[in-house]
Amino acid sequence: MKRIIAVFIAIYCISIASIAADTADTTDYKISGFSMGALPALSYDSDCGFQYGVLTELYWYGDGSNYPQYDHMLYLEVSADVIGAIFAEAYLDSRKMIKNSKLTADFTLYNDFRLDFTGFNGRQSVYHEEFTDEDDDAYVSKVFYCLDRRMIRFFCNLQRQFGTSPWFWQAGVTGFNMKLSSVDRSKFRKSLPEVETIYDKYIDWNIFKPREADGGFNAFAIGGFGIDTRDNESVPSSGIFTEVIFALAPKFFSTDNHEYGKLTIYHRQYFDLWRKQLVFAYRLGLQTKLWGDTPFYLLPYWTTNTSATSEGLGGSDTMRGVLRNRIVGDGSLLGNAELRYIFWKFRLFKQAFALGTNAFVDMGMVTQKYDIDTSQVPDDEYDTYFSNHSETMHWSLGAGLKIVYNDNFVVSCDFGKALSSNDGSTGLYITMDFMF
Repeated sequence: MKRIIAVFIAIYCISIASIAADTADTTDYKISGFSMGALPALSYDSDCGFQYGVLTELYWYGDGSNYPQYDHMLYLEVSADVIGAIFAEAYLDSRKMIKNSKLTADFTLYNDFRLDFTGFNGRQSVYHEEFTDEDDDAYVSKVFYCLDRRMIRFFCNLQRQFGTSPWFWQAGVTGFNMKLSSVDRSKFRKSLPEVETIYDKYIDWNIFKPREADGGFNAFAIGGFGIDTRDNESVPSSGIFTEVIFALAPKFFSTDNHEYGKLTIYHRQYFDLWRKQLVFAYRLGLQTKLWGDTPFYLLPYWTTNTSATSEGLGGSDTMRGVLRNRIVGDGSLLGNAELRYIFWKFRLFKQAFALGTNAFVDMGMVTQKYDIDTSQVPDDEYDTYFSNHSETMHWSLGAGLKIVYNDNFVVSCDFGKALSSNDGSTGLYITMDFMF
């Protein structure tokens, strides 16, 4: 995939302008009042053409006494591409709206006409990159491993500390409305073969449970506890952030009568190796089903109170370089390790900037299989799409570049490579914030 990203223009302009900027230490620099960061969301996809839009983060720091912590943050993004795919998100993070509490809320509309779908249970679903390579004799279609998904997602979460300790409890509700279908080939700039996709085959083989194939509405309540000792939420250099989350989805929250319970555990830790500029960070995550039956289209989602695109495992939020949603099951394990280095701090236009880089290793695997019935898969096709191999760890590695503005607004560019061709090849991700 070829991409031309406007972020690189921003990187270049900041680098040139900073030659004349104040390069004094910004450790004790304070920001008060209102601050804003905005960027064009512009890229180019060789199959779908230009993707365009805008994103912004708005901050209110109050009197600045708690800087780099903010009182309120609002993230807004609207983007689209030439085939009509739309992403729109409004995300609020407030520490002052409700006294002594942190309120997060999100509303996302995401129409993705080529969402990756490669099956379930990691290595037990076989991925053939050659099926999507027009130059290969085995080529089937560029969208063979895709489906059309139109999603609305909302959540609201309240978090409050136990007294003055770093321990906290949280509670909230999350809802998804999904509409699924086969890829509409007429939307693509290039002509695509009229062939079945893997999604179509799964429907033919009755692998999806009744009433699931075209999506539905599902909601769940969450509750949990954790501890947060990070020195800065957006760009941490020391401390830990651990949370335990229970999710309960009763039948009356689902259009297809699904009911289940899940347990999700995250642990993040940060080590300041040198002056808050060289930091080692790692994240461990475990999600497992406790009971019930999860609809297949919600299997990729980890219970979280952050981005609506926190799908996995695979992709910008979990395993960079691995195909989006490549590693999907009823339960899974995630691990990320990064070495982060801020190599240039400076002030420009009375604002604090920093340039940094990171090197990372990502890993993950299915720990709890999603039961599927393959009895109707033709014998001559079974080995093409399914494997009886035991699940093992999947790996990727890579490096990135970061631009940090006022210690909170982070433009992130990461390039990752999957270490197994069964998981994909490479991925380039232009996003906001550090991955964790």
